[in-house]
Amino acid sequence: MAERKKAKYPRVYPKHGAWYWSEPISGKWIRLCALTDSETTLVERLAAERKKVERPEGTGDMRPLIDEYVRKHTAQHKEKAWPKYGDYAGKGFRNVNVADVKPTHITNWLKVKYADKLAMQRVMRAFLSGFFQWCVDNGRRDTNPCGEVKLKKPKARKTYITDDHFARVRAAMLTVTYTRDGETRTQIVPTGPMMQCFVDLCYLTAQRSTDIRELKWNQIDRAAGVIHFLPSKTEDSSGLAVDFTITPEIDAVLARIIEIDGGVQRIGSAPVVHALDGKAYGATAVRSAWDRACERAELTAENYTVKDIRAKALTDAERAGYDIKALQIAAAHSDAKTTEIYLKQRDVPVSDVRLRVPKSA
Repeated sequence: MAERKKAKYPRVYPKHGAWYWSEPISGKWIRLCALTDSETTLVERLAAERKKVERPEGTGDMRPLIDEYVRKHTAQHKEKAWPKYGDYAGKGFRNVNVADVKPTHITNWLKVKYADKLAMQRVMRAFLSGFFQWCVDNGRRDTNPCGEVKLKKPKARKTYITDDHFARVRAAMLTVTYTRDGETRTQIVPTGPMMQCFVDLCYLTAQRSTDIRELKWNQIDRAAGVIHFLPSKTEDSSGLAVDFTITPEIDAVLARIIEIDGGVQRIGSAPVVHALDGKAYGATAVRSAWDRACERAELTAENYTVKDIRAKALTDAERAGYDIKALQIAAAHSDAKTTEIYLKQRDVPVSDVRLRVPKSA
């Protein structure tokens, strides 16, 4: 049996008949091997797992500068994944000096590292552009090399969730069916009712899922009969806001949330949609719940995402007769062209041209 020596194997613990390593960065418990395995096996597995999270040392000044940039600017970025972009860039450019980086270096790294992820290429270019501009402002180099980095634009997403599929995913939020000991069982998903409310608010308000996750009760203005939205995506750019009317359908969803909360409406900065612990949902939790519901609804092949709910809402509103100006206001777009492109991607026009095959004279 492999016996743990505390001084030799820190953060390694016995649990459920196996040795586990408590990974120091995420806190995740990683299974190493069975308690009955040899100590050699334990050491080899521990070394392999440590190698996955160890930070390789670099010879250039770019990684420590990226670390400093992230420390000083994380508070200005709401996106939780933003600091991770610094990890990715720091690892990729760890042997490089900031003053030596050329546009071609960035282009090559993006196209190799994210060869099949065009959207991620643009995300990382944006991160690096902010970093290099900070370097320019601090006199570490004269120009921002990202200004000359040209990338292929990702194809526009054309997915539209049909009414039937939308209903199936909603229903799948509530229960999970599984087989145990030859018996099929159905179990209630504890977070299901609240996740249904989240999906419904995303659709009924046509807002970004981030803004529904971050919606607070003090934004629900009963006196004015509206919800005050300041879309997170426009907060630092156009600053566009929208007051969305509390329709009877939206009011019914809010009432369901109050019922889930034991009949008591929360107040102030408390999140409207929340997890069992009362805190706002994170993007990963919402995405996971949606993906699991799609799987239970047997719609995984459709590749539906949470963002497709907003696309469905705006497309359905157009089909219901709302003009482009009304949709632009609802979506908090700075110009109608953005809204038009958004809709054209999902609504295929039907031609009524009728011709007859010409006959000989």
